Formats: sequence, structure tokens, C-alpha cells
Amino acid sequence: MGIHGLSRLIADITPEAIKDIDLKSLFGRRIAIDASMCLYQFLIAIRSSEYAMTNDQGETTSHLVGMFYRTIKFLENGIKPVYVFDGKAPQLKCGELEKRTERRTEAKDKLEDAKETQNIEEIQKLNKRLVKVTRKHSEDCKKLLQLLGIPIIQAPSEAEAQCAQLCKENLVYAVATEDMDALTFGCPRLIRNLTSSQNEKLKEFQIERVLDGLGIDQNQFIDLSILMGCDYCDNIKGIGGKKGLELIKKFKNIEGILKNKFGIEEFVDVEIEYNNRKIKEEIKDEIVEDQTIEAEAVDTNRGNDSLDQDEMAEEEENDADLDGTNGRKKPVPMNWPFKGARMLFQEPLVMVNKITETDLKMKDIDEEGIVKFLCEENGFSEDRVRKSLKRAAESKSKSSQTRIDSFFKLAPSNKSPIKRQTEDTKSKKSSTGAKRGRRPR
Repeated sequence: MGIHGLSRLIADITPEAIKDIDLKSLFGRRIAIDASMCLYQFLIAIRSSEYAMTNDQGETTSHLVGMFYRTIKFLENGIKPVYVFDGKAPQLKCGELEKRTERRTEAKDKLEDAKETQNIEEIQKLNKRLVKVTRKHSEDCKKLLQLLGIPIIQAPSEAEAQCAQLCKENLVYAVATEDMDALTFGCPRLIRNLTSSQNEKLKEFQIERVLDGLGIDQNQFIDLSILMGCDYCDNIKGIGGKKGLELIKKFKNIEGILKNKFGIEEFVDVEIEYNNRKIKEEIKDEIVEDQTIEAEAVDTNRGNDSLDQDEMAEEEENDADLDGTNGRKKPVPMNWPFKGARMLFQEPLVMVNKITETDLKMKDIDEEGIVKFLCEENGFSEDRVRKSLKRAAESKSKSSQTRIDSFFKLAPSNKSPIKRQTEDTKSKKSSTGAKRGRRPR
């Protein structure tokens, strides 16, 4: 789900934090990709009529089609992908998973009605809502990626949290996912639409610019995300992005808001539950998924926090009476575990300083292994697969070339990137003006 309406809030308040980029600009870059989100997009977008593509045995192959050709496209553009797969969901996420299961059940009932009335458009829409990524889908794609020589990482828990950690450690240039909560996990640079089936402009979000534009720090940004609505707990009805930002700036954190706006001074503490979520170093390579990944249908054109959600949040804000001026206040969820949600964002269950450059190096393509897996076992066209592999092999050598900007490293600065850009522009103007009698090129 991500964070309700976060991309819209950023676009409204601090648009300079978002940059349109081209795929070609990522040449030579290593990108951490949220694999589970990719698979879900592929299963929804790559379909024959209202049904997923299958092989002769009736097994779904949409995920393999999407993963293979999308990865080939990355390699052709000199991108070095690293796919990160979800592990076990945090306990606080169980409530969200239950809600998704309920929505799937509701969609099944509606699908039967749509079939009776032969409403084709409604049937297609509801079939997409019933899509889920299973363990087999993940294992199929892991096998394919290994045959392609692409590095994969099995996250101990949330994939986007592990992706963010890789970016923090400068092992990857950016994280590609539609889940905006990657920023809440502290991801320095987030790219959206990279795995989309549509030819959309890529959107790059930089957390430093986001925080500077919103006028808050990372901890306050986490609290804002919780107020807006995240996977780990319910939010306070009537508080959307703009109202939440206003309250965070005024009262500093959620505790301040609860105390001053709702008269609540005792808060649920889930630290004991969190402290049990440990991972031993020796089992780093033995982590396996133990859940079926279920999710809502994603709008492949706009990602997870759609305009509809933003408009609903704004309506709730307009209707909210947080000060109780008409004799009522919006209720705070009972035993609200916001502190547990905050801790999951501040200290997620991830591998820290355990993954090396060597772990992320691409290996040679196993052409015959891929042909056997895709063509013989899953009915792919051998001619198309071999042609794609030939292009990928040629492109792999190009992507190993070093970008010229990798030889330069910017010194850390306390100034915001927005202010620094303004100062750089002024200095360029002054230096140009100093050279009289010479026309600028």
C-alpha cells in the first residue's frame, strides 16, 4: 500500500524534490528493485483477455514474461539491476494483510455477479483485484534471474526497507519501487515507474530535498507518514497529508499531537514485541519467504497512492473537527500502536553492512539454461529468447564501463541541495560576466 497520498503531498508542497529523468540517464547505475512489486505489476499488466498468460500445463507465466523482457531492457540500457525479494512480514502488518484478504473475498463475490451480467469491463477489473504473488512466482523469477547472472537478495522482512539500506550504504545508486514508504525507511533516492509497463516518465525523489521542502526532519517525516496512513497501523480519521504536516510542525511529533489535540498522554508501547524480531548473522544466506504475498490491485499508471486517495484524504481533512468546535472530536484508534510503526521505520529488520560489492556483481548469462527453463518448460519462443539474450550479452559489456561522474565525489554539506543549486547558478553568472569581449558559447 505504501503511504496514502504521499507523492501528491510532495508534488504540491515541494515539487523541486521530484525530477523527471530518462532511462538512458541511468546508464552504468546499479539499481535496487523491489521484486515483489515488479511481479505484481507484471501479473496485472501481462494478460490474455482477463486471464494471465499460461504455459501448456496451465501454469501462469506472466511474471516470467515481464521479468525476462524488462530485465533485458535494463541491460540494453546499461542498468545494473539488483532484485530484492520480500521476507516475512512484520507482525504489525498482519492487520493490513487481513484487510487485503477481506477485500479479495469481496472481489470474488462481485466477480460472480459481473459474470452473470456479462459485464466484461467489471470482470477484467475484478480479476486484477484477485491477483496475488505466490511463493512459486517468486521462486520462478529467482531461478530466471540467477540464469541471467543478475544478483538477487532475499530480505529478512520488507523488501523496500532492505533496498533503502543498500542505498544508504552506497551499494546502489537508487531504489526502484512504487511504494513511497521507501522514503519513510530513509531511502536517499527513489525512482518510480522504472518497472511500469507504460511508457511513462521516470520520477526521481530525493529524500534530502523532500525533507528540506517540507521543513521537517526524518523522524518527523516518519510520524507524518504514520498520520497519513501506512501498512503497520490505522490512521486518525480526518488527518491527511496537509493537516498532518501542519500538526507535526506545530507539535513536533505524534505524542505532542495526541496530548494537545486529543488529551491523550498514555501510549501503547510495543518495544518488547519488536525486540523479539532478531536475525542471526549465520543465517544471512538461509532466509526464506514464509508467507504468500497478497496485495491490492495497483494502478500501473500511478502507483500506490492514487489521486483518488488524495482527494478522499482532503475531504476528510475538510470535514475534520480536530479542535472539537462543534462538540465532537475525531477518534484516535484504540490502543494505537504508532510507536511500534515508528520503530519499524526507524530500525527495520534488514541486513546492515553484510552485503558487499562482490555479492552484487553480475555474472555470465547461462543461455542454454534459460532456453531450457523458458522455452522447453514454459513455452517461450526460442528464437525471440535467443535474440534477446544476444542483445543482453552485448549490452552487459557496455554497462561495465565506468561513468565519468564516478571519479568525482561531492563533499558532504550541511546546506540544502536547493540552496546549493541557487548559489552555483549565481557563481556561474558572475564568472561568465568577468570575461569581457568574449561571447559565451
